[in-house]
Amino acid sequence: MKTQRFITSLVIGILSVSPATAQDNDPLASVNSDPNVWNICNETSYVLRIAVGTMMDGRMTPRGWQQLRSGACISETPPPNSPRYVFAESAPVHLGRIREWTGKVKLCASRDDFTADATRSCALQDLETREFLHVNPTERNTTFIEADNFGENADTAGLQRLLRDNGYKISRIDGIPGRRTSRTLSQFIKDKDLPKTMSDGETFDALITAAQERQESIGLKICNNSTNRIWVATAARDATEWQSRGWWPIEVNDCARPITDSLSGQDAHLYAAQEQVAPEPDTLPPPDKQLRIVTAKPVQFCVGEGVFSAMGNEFCEDRGYRAVSFRPMPTDIDGTTITLTDADFTTPNAIGLRR
Repeated sequence: MKTQRFITSLVIGILSVSPATAQDNDPLASVNSDPNVWNICNETSYVLRIAVGTMMDGRMTPRGWQQLRSGACISETPPPNSPRYVFAESAPVHLGRIREWTGKVKLCASRDDFTADATRSCALQDLETREFLHVNPTERNTTFIEADNFGENADTAGLQRLLRDNGYKISRIDGIPGRRTSRTLSQFIKDKDLPKTMSDGETFDALITAAQERQESIGLKICNNSTNRIWVATAARDATEWQSRGWWPIEVNDCARPITDSLSGQDAHLYAAQEQVAPEPDTLPPPDKQLRIVTAKPVQFCVGEGVFSAMGNEFCEDRGYRAVSFRPMPTDIDGTTITLTDADFTTPNAIGLRR
């Protein structure tokens, strides 16, 4: 019986893959001992969203999502010795950016629950792609971990992170059970008027639900009430340096949350481009319209034609970017929702951005 362990940094990507015996690293008591079962376990401090790809009816079938709390496992039963793939990302209940545990195999997926056919184009299924991890079919246990290897204390680390996500003071997420964590959890239960006899699973569910509700009131939420799809970029200070990032596509009558941390003191800025439609078939569309700037002295940041993350806001052209004016966001509140309409966009003087 073997365990395959995948680790991610606090940004994204795999830092290392290290096999180990399940006897040494058996994640949790919830591991299924059936030799035909593939266990997927979470030893991180994050609630994870899990998508898998296994053979079903003779076809590779990616599907998701299953929610997996810290310190727990889920089980799959793929055909013996058949290909298997998995993708994990942190659930949006957490503060900060989405963390991903990725591989190199591109399979179809969606933001919402999905079942895909890997023999067909993702575009024809109205799906996007994710980079899945390839798992050795002989490995019975796949375990997701962080640089801080919490191991059997992952459930405590998960409680600590969710308490922080709910606005409680947790100075360090270390997975070590202690009086401070216990007192803070008791305060949460008291504040929410919850029964003290809840099981571990019920406690996690209560923390997740409360964190989801809190997330709706913090950060930056952008809604698209215009007539075309829009693309959003943000800029904010990262420690002592500016960082601009994009793009978030937002369909008509849909919303996205490009910033999930509190806006208070973050000095965040917003840029958006409205996609234009070609007037006739086989003709090029007009340049994207750009977000109107409502301040007399806008700050300029770097943006790219494709997905980008740019440090600093100087010498944009020298680094392959364009400098555009961003709209400042409030700095004295935790969160805000901005609804953009056609009136918020204007025709640019030069070629539009966002390709």
